Formats: sequence, structure tokens, C-alpha cells
Amino acid sequence: MKKLPVENLGFVEIGGVGEMIYRAVRFPEYITDYDNDGEIIKPIFTGGHAPESGTDYSLTGQELLVSLCNLYGKLNNPDSTVPVTDAVWDWCRNNIHPYNIDSLYEMLDSEKFAHITYMDLIQKDAAFYVNQFIKDLCSLGTVFEFYFALRRVKYYGEIDYARNLYYEGRLCDSHAFLERYRQYEDDEEYKARILENYNEHISQVIDMFPDFRMRLKLDKKTGKVMYGADIQSVFDICWYTFSRMVADVAPPVDEDLNYFESQGSILSCLACGKYFVRHSSRQLYCNNWDCQAERNRRNRRASYARKKAKEVENKE
Repeated sequence: MKKLPVENLGFVEIGGVGEMIYRAVRFPEYITDYDNDGEIIKPIFTGGHAPESGTDYSLTGQELLVSLCNLYGKLNNPDSTVPVTDAVWDWCRNNIHPYNIDSLYEMLDSEKFAHITYMDLIQKDAAFYVNQFIKDLCSLGTVFEFYFALRRVKYYGEIDYARNLYYEGRLCDSHAFLERYRQYEDDEEYKARILENYNEHISQVIDMFPDFRMRLKLDKKTGKVMYGADIQSVFDICWYTFSRMVADVAPPVDEDLNYFESQGSILSCLACGKYFVRHSSRQLYCNNWDCQAERNRRNRRASYARKKAKEVENKE
């Protein structure tokens, strides 16, 4: 699927899911600090080791959404002992800076050595509180796992995600909207009851989306003024991407429910359970080496089982 280089999101580009490319700002390293309001993560750089900014042609909204939702799952697991600040710090180093993306980009793009001229201002504007990041992460993660559970019930007939949706997490509790169905022990009845109220639950998902801000923006490369989305954080990008996924809900066109979706859909890996962006219509595992090894093992076992079944059939 072709990726479109977009620096300002217009009405057409909003929620292009796997097709949007975003401005990105990256810092070489971060340090932690404290004040009365909590722990802070601050970028550090020197004149010779500058932050990078520009349009990232390898990064899509879907990939950012998947990455943040997996981070949420890792940190919010009740049994998790992963240091929260270290995990946030590591995510920023391996992805993009999470806040004030547009304003930092404009500052760094204003002149050749802007990172030296505005070093103090850039470091000040780029600093962010860990607790704000976690608050934004939980808001996104809880809504996405609720939507994902509903989607698996409707389009795949899978109820495990729905039955296990509610839990008391390490950082925040998940949504309890589906707890009222626990009384239905029979899987088919459980599924039928959820589908009866599916539109009600989708409305609950929609109500938890933040308001989208739009404003006039100048594209310096083309000199054109356009009405675009105001992107100030990586969470804005993910909410826009997520909104397109919800807006695109439609019945499958293929009777084979496992493979009806096009490239670029988000699935849960059959081996590790993490979300991943599928790039093949038959991809059911993420690209993690262990998961690919498990895929190969399962395929070999299935092939052996088919072979033995055929041998028995031929003998008969």
C-alpha cells in the first residue's frame, strides 16, 4: 500500500490509517528530573549532537498506535514490574518525541542551526511529565482494547478478549462495560447478547474519543494554506488513526473471516498476543523472532497431522 507524505492533515488525510506519514522530532538522549508536580523527562543534546526533525516516511499512524497500545499492555499488566519511567524513556528513544511535535518541528526548521540558537527553549518546551504521558497512554489503551474486544466478537466470533476485558491494572483499571454479560456462561449466548447491544457499545467507544482540533496551517513547501488537524502530541496522531478505524467498521465481504481484511489492519499475534500491523492478507503472527519460530512449529505440526490423517484415509 502506497504511503502518502503528509505534513498537514486535511479532511482527506485524517485517519488514513496505514497511509499517513507524520512530522517527527527525535532527541539523541533524555534525562530525568523532578519538581513538585512529579517526575520529568527532559531531552539532552549538544551543538554537535542535535535533535532530528522532518517527515518520517517509515512511520505510520497505525505503527505508532500499535506501539503505544503494546506499551500500555506491558505497563498496565497487574503482574508487571517494568520500571515505568524507564519504559517511557526507552519508547521515546526508539520512536519519536511525544509532545509539542508541531511547535518543536517549526522551531528546528526555522534556520540551519536552530538547535544551537534555541537550545534552552527547545529543551524547555520538549520536557514533559511522566504522569501526563501515563494518563494519556491509559486513556488511549483502555479505549482501544475495548474496541478491539468488540471487533473480535462481531467479525471473528471470538469472545476471549471480551470475557477478559475488565481487570484491575497496575496503572489503571480497564473498562467494565461488558461485565454485565458474565452471567451468560454459554459462549454462543454470550456472543449473541453482546451483538444485540453492539451499537450501544460502539457509542460508548465514540463518546470516549477526545475532541479533534482543526486550524488553518501554511505548508511552507507548497505555499498553500490548508485547513488541517492540530497535531501536538503522538497521542493526537494515534487518536486520529484510531478514529478512522472506528469509522471504517463494515461487514466482511469474504466468508473466510480470518482473511477478509486488507493489508494494514491491526491484529493480535497468535503467539505473544501483542498488537501488530498486518502487511499480508494471511499474516497472523507479528515479526518477533520467537513468534515466527512458533508459527513455523505450528505449521509443521499441522502439516504432520494432515499427512497422518491422509495416510489413515488411504488405508481405509
